[in-house]
Amino acid sequence: EFSYRFIDKDGKTTGYKSFTPISFRDEVLSHFNPDEYIMFMNDPSRPYYKLYEIDLDRNVYEGMNWKYINLPMEEIKKMAIEALKAGKSLYYSCDVGKQLDKNEGLLDLDNYDYSTVYGISFTMDKKQRILTFESGSTHGMNLIGVDIVDDQPTKWLVENSWGSTGRKGNLIMTDAWFDEYTFRIVIPREFVSQEIQKILEEKPILLPVWDPMFSPDN
Repeated sequence: EFSYRFIDKDGKTTGYKSFTPISFRDEVLSHFNPDEYIMFMNDPSRPYYKLYEIDLDRNVYEGMNWKYINLPMEEIKKMAIEALKAGKSLYYSCDVGKQLDKNEGLLDLDNYDYSTVYGISFTMDKKQRILTFESGSTHGMNLIGVDIVDDQPTKWLVENSWGSTGRKGNLIMTDAWFDEYTFRIVIPREFVSQEIQKILEEKPILLPVWDPMFSPDN
């Protein structure tokens, strides 16, 4: 057993209540159905519109491997925007350490000018960075907002887990950074077309546990 309390939406702290893991699931997570969510990945190092499975990537021994649909970033962003507009928050993972200004809580491709400092031109694209283990999915967060200007996303907002670091615990990403270093977003089925959902019926392509995309995965 363990004791649990929380601050409700009105800012009031509840009293402690005892739970077991199973009773907590039944009471607090009774509305949650994992089958209502689909994991999407943007990995340009392998074909899009395919279903993939990561071998031995599961939380418990008898559990299921992760499966995801690999899509172009523009397709993923369209679904994510619609979900955010509907008030949903989304599981999100990226390569958070790249071009991160922790104090400002800002992820921007122009934060640091490494090329001038080192006299080297950094020309690898996203696919090349993945294949050389230079970039991968390293940190999971909660995608909670997007700034739309002239029908196009310009900035994205994530809720982080590093306490008050950044903007009161949040990070802002420019859309250009989002394209380069975003990898995985989990989106409710209601925002996914039937055509895309049909990909889930295909036999997944099994990826080895040492795949470059997932060796540093969070």
